[in-house]
Parts: sequence; structure tokens; C-alpha cells
Amino acid sequence: MTTPTRAARTAPQPPQGGGPTWDWAAPPPSSHTARAAERPQEPAPSPAGGLSRGRRLWSLLPVTGMTAASGYGFHRIFELHDLLPVFLVAVLAPVALSTVLSGLLFARKARPNRPTALWPSVLLTGVGWLVTAAATLFHQTGGGLPTPHALHAVWAALLDSPHAVLSTILPAPGDPELLVLPHAVLWLAAFASTELALRTRNSLLPAVPPVLAFGAPLVLGVDGTGSDTPVPAALAALAAVLLLIRSGARFSIRGLAFGLPTTAVLALVAGLLGPHLPGLGAPYDPRAAVTPHIVHPESTSPLDQVAAWMHNGDEKVFTVKATSAQNYRLAVLDAYDGTTWSSTAELTRTGGRVPAEKGTDPGRTKRLTQRFSVQRLPGIWLPAADRPSFVTAPAHTDMAVDPDSAVLSTGRDIPSAFSYTVTSELPVYDADHLQYAAAADDPKLVSLPRTDVAGQRIPSVDSFAKVAAKATAGSTYPYQQAVRLADWLRRGYAFDPTAIPGHTYRGLEFFLTDSRRGTSEQFAAAFAVMARTLGLPTRVVVGFRPGTRTSADTWQITGKDVLAWPEVEFRGIGWVPFYPTPGEASKNRASVAPAGEPKDRKAVDKKITEEPRPDTAPKNNGRGGTAVRATGTGGLPLWFYVLVVGLALVTAYLSYAAWAPYRRRARRRKHPDPARRVLGAWQQIVDRLTELGLPATGAHTAEEVAAFGADRLGDGVGSHLPTLAMLVNEVGYGGRTPDAASADAAWAHCDSVEKIVLRSVPRRERLRRTLHPGALLRR
Repeated sequence: MTTPTRAARTAPQPPQGGGPTWDWAAPPPSSHTARAAERPQEPAPSPAGGLSRGRRLWSLLPVTGMTAASGYGFHRIFELHDLLPVFLVAVLAPVALSTVLSGLLFARKARPNRPTALWPSVLLTGVGWLVTAAATLFHQTGGGLPTPHALHAVWAALLDSPHAVLSTILPAPGDPELLVLPHAVLWLAAFASTELALRTRNSLLPAVPPVLAFGAPLVLGVDGTGSDTPVPAALAALAAVLLLIRSGARFSIRGLAFGLPTTAVLALVAGLLGPHLPGLGAPYDPRAAVTPHIVHPESTSPLDQVAAWMHNGDEKVFTVKATSAQNYRLAVLDAYDGTTWSSTAELTRTGGRVPAEKGTDPGRTKRLTQRFSVQRLPGIWLPAADRPSFVTAPAHTDMAVDPDSAVLSTGRDIPSAFSYTVTSELPVYDADHLQYAAAADDPKLVSLPRTDVAGQRIPSVDSFAKVAAKATAGSTYPYQQAVRLADWLRRGYAFDPTAIPGHTYRGLEFFLTDSRRGTSEQFAAAFAVMARTLGLPTRVVVGFRPGTRTSADTWQITGKDVLAWPEVEFRGIGWVPFYPTPGEASKNRASVAPAGEPKDRKAVDKKITEEPRPDTAPKNNGRGGTAVRATGTGGLPLWFYVLVVGLALVTAYLSYAAWAPYRRRARRRKHPDPARRVLGAWQQIVDRLTELGLPATGAHTAEEVAAFGADRLGDGVGSHLPTLAMLVNEVGYGGRTPDAASADAAWAHCDSVEKIVLRSVPRRERLRRTLHPGALLRR
């Protein structure tokens, strides 16, 4: 049977003799020439690069996004508010500069795809970075101008910045000397990726510089807080977009609606489960191989200032706003030479985070935020409640912290009216557990000078050892010894703010044997020396009592509130304060005496030797302190689970909305009954025409639907709709039983009409109809 000509197929012909006279199995009427004429022509690739100028320029969008994603990796090193100005300059400026210098943005018609030479772009971009860094980061050095002095400062800071970052407790302060590192890394990555995108034909080569740039924050930020999980996910997604743009691949809105949410969910699941996979150990921290710039504090011991503060008791020292009253530590003294207690603190620069003591867990903690305002406080130390985790100071303040003792310092004399905020994780000690805790093994913290300069033995040390043994007679475990020693001093000695100051061997011996009266200086120093003769690692803390309340949440601390107390270190728990000064035990319930000697001595000894306090670091709270566990169980907050569930539901809906049309179409096309396949092809056409405005009433005849489609789509539909309408009438109402070839021909007509509809309906409208809940209820 011959196929009718195109002119003969412009309108449906009535069947002759009970059956159609045309071949229903014939392919849809369109020639190769006609399809080629209708298809938009792509510009021929250029001989130099193989990509059109448009695709090269469009590929700069994912390239810029990848550079910004790599820069986000620096959030573990710097605060985001410090990084944002760097992002805006170091990511966008080199992209714009390289695009202009390449000549593609304003290319001539004669050579639209030929970039200019590379060397001017390299030279001018390097000079542009120096000038930009000098004018932005180091504007105070050169007055905003690229003077020789400013350019030298930029280059010197860049060379020193890696070491400076590695020797600073993260997050690092937003100083120009440190921010110059991400500025240079991002500028170089943006320049290299832009040049590769504009000058090469490779699809993924421009993605290499941002990926390599991410290695800098990945290595330098190992000790920082937060997570780098979003960065690889963003790099992978943007690399896929870059590949689509540069490879010339075509994609549909439905494909994106299905693929992008699915990719996002897979990335989220991988990010949540990835860190918990077995076999993943702690990453290498290059800080272990770097010698930090350590500042040793002043040699004058704050313990020597206790008497001066007591003498000027009404002098205002500082005020503090807090929700509860606490003792405030000022300085920690851990070295004793027989004359003076001094500090061996090694101050390390910090952007505000105070690292928790490694290998210790004091148990439950409660968070306390304190706002200090200094009135008159000599020295370099800043008071804070125990276990500070984060400190916020005014801009341009050089904050430093001793990682071992967590004391805070500015490195210089504190000015009047200096204000700062501290967040502390106060330990809530468990006396039952402390009762059997072992003392920490640290020889430096139990050492005492036992010979004088002539090499003769100092008899005072033996006297201290005898007094300590007598005071703690009958005690067995370190905590019990410390409690009994503190109780013995409180019961047998009197607090006298007018006592002669001093904590030398001779002064302490006079206090213990003759005067039996002293300030908290003598009580703390005597406890520390005698505890060391018992083998207890001990140090002395100088600080202040809570002071006098002046309002609901404000306290005034004066000179008479100065207080010194000792601390003992227990293995796996850390430093525990004791208060041997009379009157302080009732105010500070840190030491609770154990209830007598345990009955089962062997069982307790076994517990201490085989089940010590786990030497594991406390969980991090996101700002460097120990986790707060006093108010409930740990775990992620409720809003996180709500967010994940909501994201999963939205993703499931989007995925089903994108998958449902394909499933419905496949079910219609692959039905085993040819008649049902023919009717399914017609129903597919009807669904498509509703996107053009066909009322979804279901009461239209096939001829009315075909006429509507011809009116809306014009001559492009040819005879597809009339021919298919004729077949539907014969199958649905004429009782004809079509064969498989007729069903295939019906779907061929359907395919041709669908392509025309897809070109006629805007993508936004198709996406809106696809996501509409009514579209999911169609059968």
C-alpha cells in the first residue's frame, strides 16, 4: 500500500468500504530536510578553542561559584564576617579582570572566539592583586594607596601568614596579616580557573584550581570548629553544571527537577554518615610540626599583689554581669622555687576560642556567660569563671590564652573601661567519682626545691611533709587526702587580712607553726606545698570572690574580694579547686568529704586500677568548650531533625512529581493491548494540549481536540492530529481492533506533537504544571 502524499494528508479522509485507505503503520510525515530546517543552528566551533564564545562566558558562572565554595572552607579558620569582604574582592575582581583582558567580552566579529595573548593577563593580574591587597587589607599602612611601604607589608605578611595561622588558636582574628592568605589563594584560584575556562576546550579543567585551592583551608583548618562537608558537595554540583555547559549537553526542566533534589539528598546523607564510617581516623594536623610564637607572661607573681589588694579593700577592680555568682580566676601559678609561686604559662594568640583541656572530662557542666568591665586591674591577666570556652573582646585586641590553664591575657597592661565577654562551661563535680579518682601523673607539678644554693638540704621541706602526713592520717586516696588537708587548715588556722604577706619556705613555716594566722595567700600556698609532699599535683590560683551585688545580675568586685586557692589535678577529670581558707568552704562546695573508708578495699582498688576516668576529650560545643550536659541528654537539637524531615518530604514530593509523568507515559505506551496503546497515545496528546489551554473537561470529541491543537500549534502539527483523531474514533467507537504496527504509528504521531508542544509552552509553565498536586492524581 502506498503512502499518501503530504498534500493528501492535510485533512482526514473518510474511510472507504469499512476501513481506512492509508497506512497507519507509516512513520510520522516529516522529512530529514524539514527537520534540519526547523532545528536552530549552533555556531560552528572555533578552530582555536572548540567552544563558542557564549559557552565560555557562561561557564564563568560555575567557575566563580566553585571559587567561592573553596573560599567558604576558610570558615573554620576565620569568622564569616571577616571573610565576606575578602570573598567579594578576591573572587569577583580577578574573574572580571581576566575576562576583559582576554578580549572575549568585547570580541570583534572577525575573531569572536580568539582570546588575546596570555602573558599580559598574567602580569596585570599579579600587579592587580598587589595593588588591591594594599588598597583594601593594608589601607592603613599606605593610606589606601599602593605605596612601596604598603606593598612590602603585603608581601611580608603573605610569606608569614601560613605559619601565623598554624600558630594561632582558631578561629583566627580577622587581622590583615592573616586575611592576606585567603585573599591570595582565592585570587589565584579565580584567575587560573577563569583563564582555563576562556582559553581551553576541556570541560572540567577549569574546575581544578578551585579544588586545589580548597586544600589550603582543609589543611590549615584541621583544628577549627565547624564542618567542611558542604564544600565538596558544592564543588561537585558546580562541576557538574560546568560540564553540562562546556560539553554542549541538552537537559530538560523535568530532568533537573528530578536530578537536583536527589543529588542534594544524597549529598546530605553522605555528609551526615561520612564522618561516622569505620576506618576514618583523625586527620593530620600540621600544627604539631610548627613551633608557635609563644609569649611568656610577666615575671611578677599576682600572688604578691594579694596583700596590696587587701590593703586597699575598697578600691574598685571590675564589674561583672552574670546570671549567677562565681569565683573568677585571674592567674594560675604552677611553679615554685621556695620563694615565689610563678606562672609557666605559654600564651598563644587566639581569635576568641579557648581550647578545652585535652584528655579530661570533669563530668556535667553548666554554661555561664559573663560580661566584664575593668575599672582598675594591674597586669596582663583577664578574670573569668572556670573553664572558659570563648572570649569576645573589642576589635584590634590581641587576645592570648594559655592552652594548659585556660587563663586569658591581652599581653599588655589592661586599660580602664576595657570590656569583654566570656562564656564558661562550669564543671559540676561528682564527689562520689572524685572519691576514688587517681592523681594525675605530672612530675613537674609535684616537684619542690629541696636543697639550697650551697647544696644543703632544706629542713623546711621535711617539716611540711610531716605536717601533711599528720593532717591526712588515715586517708587512702588522693581526693580524700586533699579534702582532709583543706579541712585541717580551716579548723586549725584563722583568716587575718592584716597578716604579714609572703609565701616563702620560711614564711609558710612561720604561718604553720607560730602565727597560725594568715591571708588566703598563706592558706593556698601552704596547702599547695604540703600537697606536693604527698605526691598530689598542685597549683595556686589567684582570683576574686563574686563580690557585692549591685543589681539583679551585676556584681561589683573590689580589692577586699581577692582570693587565692589551690587546685589539684586528677587523672581524666582535670583540675579541681579546694578552699582551705576559713569561711570559703561553705561558699564554694567544690570539695565534699568522702563518707569514711570503703568497706570493700580490694574492689575499690581494682576499680581505680582497671576503670579509671576515661582519658577522652570532652565533646566540642562548636566554640571550643566542653559540651553542656547538665540540662539533659546530648544529641542534635530538635530543629535539625525537623529540618531534615522537611527536606526529605520536599525532596520526595519533587522526585515523585518529576517521575510520575514518565511513569504514566510509559504505562500508556507499553500496555500489552494495542487498542489501549492507541487510546493512551491520544490521552497523552490531550494532557499536552491542556498545557496550551484546552479545558480539562473530558467532554470534547476527537475532532474538537484536533481542531484546537491545529489552531494553537499552526501548520507545524501537519496531519498528526487529524490522523490520530481518526484512528481514535475507529478504535474507540467504530469497533476496530488495531494491530501493533498501528499502535506504534499512533505513538509516533504523539511524539511529534509532544515535541511541538514542548517548544510552544514556556519552561516555567511546564514546571508549574508538573509540580501542581492535580497533575499527580492523573491516571
